[in-house]
Amino acid sequence: MTYSSDLRQKVLEKLEQGYSIRQTAELFGIHFTTVRNWKKQPFPTTPKPPQVRPPKKISKEALLADVEAYPTDYLYERAARFGCTAPSIRQALIRYGISRKKTA
Repeated sequence: MTYSSDLRQKVLEKLEQGYSIRQTAELFGIHFTTVRNWKKQPFPTTPKPPQVRPPKKISKEALLADVEAYPTDYLYERAARFGCTAPSIRQALIRYGISRKKTA
């Protein structure tokens, strides 16, 4: 639940006047944890920028070419060629919609 900034300001003023966290919480009808958090961080900070991830190590074209060239290889064999782990190969296959050959 989001509270208005003027309520936050009033709560912080009561704390400066000497009220305890619990007294202030009861006075304004909010949980004492909220008051304690506001005391620690009076006003919200700006949101963190989105995390910039490095490009994928496994491209769709390279993985598709590898599946066509070596259709019966296990995930760990493909992972050794790409320099990553078998779960990474599995996730890439799922992400790109490439299904592995099933044995008869």
